[in-house]
Amino acid sequence: MTLPLLHTGSVKNILGVRGESPYVFEFSDRYSVFDWGAMPDDLTDKGECLAAMAQLFFRKFGDKEFWTDWNPTPELFKRYPLAENILLELRKYGVDHHCIGLVDRENKEVKEGTLTNALAVEPVHVPKVGYDTNSGNWDYTEYKSNPVKTLVPLEAIFRFGVPEGSSLMKRVKDPEYLKEIGLTKEPMPGDLFDFPVIEFSTKLETTDRYISLEEAQTISNMNNKEFDRIRGLCILLSLRLKDMFDSIGIKLWDGKFEFAFSEMKDSNGDRVIQLVDSIGPDELRLTYNGVQLSKENLRRFYRNSEWHKSVEQAKGIAKDRNEKDWKEICKSELQKTPENLSPEVREAASMMYKTLTNTLYEKYGEGQIFTDTWNLNLLTDKMERL
Repeated sequence: MTLPLLHTGSVKNILGVRGESPYVFEFSDRYSVFDWGAMPDDLTDKGECLAAMAQLFFRKFGDKEFWTDWNPTPELFKRYPLAENILLELRKYGVDHHCIGLVDRENKEVKEGTLTNALAVEPVHVPKVGYDTNSGNWDYTEYKSNPVKTLVPLEAIFRFGVPEGSSLMKRVKDPEYLKEIGLTKEPMPGDLFDFPVIEFSTKLETTDRYISLEEAQTISNMNNKEFDRIRGLCILLSLRLKDMFDSIGIKLWDGKFEFAFSEMKDSNGDRVIQLVDSIGPDELRLTYNGVQLSKENLRRFYRNSEWHKSVEQAKGIAKDRNEKDWKEICKSELQKTPENLSPEVREAASMMYKTLTNTLYEKYGEGQIFTDTWNLNLLTDKMERL
């Protein structure tokens, strides 16, 4: 029996019975850029690609052998001492995550590599944070009770460099912020980092907002050990993810992870941090031979459009008015909505997801799962021409 719909998101639906395991992520062919939500086009087979890649990454990260076989440079632990003990835990248990596995529309388990757009996961509570129009602050009171089986209200962003379009360039003028994230000087576009730079942004607010480490720890109400654990996990996960893409000739520039507070506790009574949501090209910025293989291609299509200019204008108006619904301002007051992709861009974007899936499964799965798909060289050649 198909599970009932619990939530419709911009790119995926969540199916299930509230509070009962499992929930099912039903990945759609929709895409979203600039926090708008679902855009006017669909990308063929994108949902199946995202489900397949998420399953693959969760399986690898949850396998303790994946960590036992890895010997990072000693310089890592000199720079990030908090990562050493976390790696020892991962070599014993693997990463704790909420992924159960691929399923069909009837919620029956299917073999990895089978084409399906559905992924079963353990449920995680997602609080609603209220917005106080008088103070202009978001209310994170629910986190004061140290909840478990609950989403951490942060996106953990890692960066191995500063590619075209990186939002980091908006924040590098602040020397205190640079010091906090471990940079000794202002980076330039195209720079690469030896180790990942970690930032945090809000997850449950209407628009993602980059915040200091202190505010990230405060709004999520983590103690020092829990916060060190989430930072250490992000460092180690990003390094292993980079290794996976390096092995297939793809450069990983940046990306993000989401976490939850597990109901499990460690020996000190601190909450275990669980990897949740999804991992795939929508959460990553990738290049092959200098060509972008991520949503940045879709962002570039719209970046100089009248709609995108209106999005930025609407966000500014909403901030000045102390309102949160900038999208309604864009639609109703500025009379702007996104245009359709060109057929050529839509085809290349659809093929990008399938090519990435096939390339990863050739290396780490049971072989290609899509037929009649471009290889990486053809894909990047066509994208470069576009």
